[in-house]
Amino acid sequence: MTMYSLHGARPEPLPFRITLPNGFTRTDPSTFTEDEIIDAGFSGPYVEPSYNPATEELIWVDGAYTISVLPPPPPIPRWVDFATALGADTQVNQFIAALAQTVPVLHLMIGVGLGQAAQGDSQTFLAAWATAVSQNLISTVFAEHIQTIAKQHDLPKGFVNALQLPSNNLNEDPVP
Repeated sequence: MTMYSLHGARPEPLPFRITLPNGFTRTDPSTFTEDEIIDAGFSGPYVEPSYNPATEELIWVDGAYTISVLPPPPPIPRWVDFATALGADTQVNQFIAALAQTVPVLHLMIGVGLGQAAQGDSQTFLAAWATAVSQNLISTVFAEHIQTIAKQHDLPKGFVNALQLPSNNLNEDPVP
């Protein structure tokens, strides 16, 4: 398809109506002369180069088409695998066992939160995590360990960042 650029904009097919510098309009693209097209502010004709829209993007830059490679899609978060990995992790199990002994309600919140996180809803888990952080139950080493597991399972950056301890609450002691 033949396309034209109006005042440097991305090329499109000619409109049905063009306005000439003298104020007259023309309304049949099949009869427009090349001079009328140029006088109406169009440049061209341009033909889109072939490209693969699944992997490439066609961009109009400074009067020319450019093809750029699309970035790979972001990985899909693997919440169920994350919850399974936590369930099989020795440090996590020691932490959960200590919570069951010392803070049973928080223990339940963490468990429920993990179940919901496996379904993609991390709010309860992050609320329980924040509670544990506020009670200084999370060590820096343990927080970094959980973050590493979360990253390994392609969890969202916002979730991984929420696992980070605030700088004023760094507990270097082991988990309870």
